[in-house]
Amino acid sequence: MSDHPKLSRRTFLAATGAGVVGAAGIAIAPPAAAATWSNPAMGRISSGYKTPARPNHAGTDIANSQGTSLYAASGGTVAAIRTNSYPGDSRTGRLPYRRGNGVIINHAGSYRTYYGHMYTVGVSVGQSVSAGQYIGTIGQTGNATGPHVHFEVHVNGATTNPYTFMSARGITLGSTPPSSGGGGWPRLTSPTSSEVARVAQYLLRYRGYSLEADGYYGPVTADAVRSFQQSQGLVVDGILGPVTWPELTWDCQRGSAGNHVRGAQTGLNRHGAGLLVDGEFGSVTVSAVRSFQSDNGLVVDGWVGDITWSHLV
Repeated sequence: MSDHPKLSRRTFLAATGAGVVGAAGIAIAPPAAAATWSNPAMGRISSGYKTPARPNHAGTDIANSQGTSLYAASGGTVAAIRTNSYPGDSRTGRLPYRRGNGVIINHAGSYRTYYGHMYTVGVSVGQSVSAGQYIGTIGQTGNATGPHVHFEVHVNGATTNPYTFMSARGITLGSTPPSSGGGGWPRLTSPTSSEVARVAQYLLRYRGYSLEADGYYGPVTADAVRSFQQSQGLVVDGILGPVTWPELTWDCQRGSAGNHVRGAQTGLNRHGAGLLVDGEFGSVTVSAVRSFQSDNGLVVDGWVGDITWSHLV
């Protein structure tokens, strides 16, 4: 379902820039500390590591629909990325024998992770990321027969079985909820009360659901989430987690108005912005967004997109 790479330690180090200069001469910042680990994606395991049928398959494939969110498996620094690929693209990516869009992250302790066949990439080279931080979405670019992420773990430059590696850290690939500590999406279940639930309710109202934004994630809100999930072709479980959040959020920018802006303003107020929740994305809200993005190491553009949303909630 994905590439069958054969890679020496020397080739991998050269490709990822373990040292001063990365692939294509890109300077790579030293890796940040890798304190915790996170499931990189929700989905089903469609292919394992170096199975008898695929002895050169250097990763674990996690399948889900195109556009499903991907998360950094641990804290580190983005070493290299590949974009502008497409299904059937035969060009080699940032690592030999890998094709399609991809991200490579350097972690402390001589660990590296690779995420292949991505649909979109939401990080940049040299960016520091935390465990569970949104980095892009699942796709089927390059040599792939269906949407999935080809996930690899490298230790001292050599591949290891990602499934057993993550299991040893308490994570079942594909099913353990991704960490929300570094900007990953939270998991809301009924019943619970929180400002995050209020954000979700405003977003549901923007999508046309009639419910009160009271911060109580009870049966009414859970039913609205189920209805939304069904409309999007998602698993209908009433749980607002890392697969449903990116489908529910809506980009906000200067001039936007409505309940999605109220959701963003409520999220900003969770972090001390002190905004009037009026649904108007004016200069005061723009300033609050830019300040929040700066404080969280995000691109400071005043635009509330997926990456900023994942930090707000």
